[in-house]
Amino acid sequence: MSTAMGVRVRITGEGERVVENVSSVRELLSRVGLVGEEVVVLRNGVILTEDDELSDGDEVIVYVVKSGG
Repeated sequence: MSTAMGVRVRITGEGERVVENVSSVRELLSRVGLVGEEVVVLRNGVILTEDDELSDGDEVIVYVVKSGG
């Protein structure tokens, strides 16, 4: 019995989930509904771009940047 690991993602203000079958930050953001949002994505404390690749077992934090006044 095998189970897909996926990418563990923690989104500020929303909690944590596992997203399976994603290969890039852009794809991850699309799958969690954050396309067009201002975000900062980190893996192991390093900022990633939308073009960076992701692998099963990665753990990332997505900070949603809120602005206003």
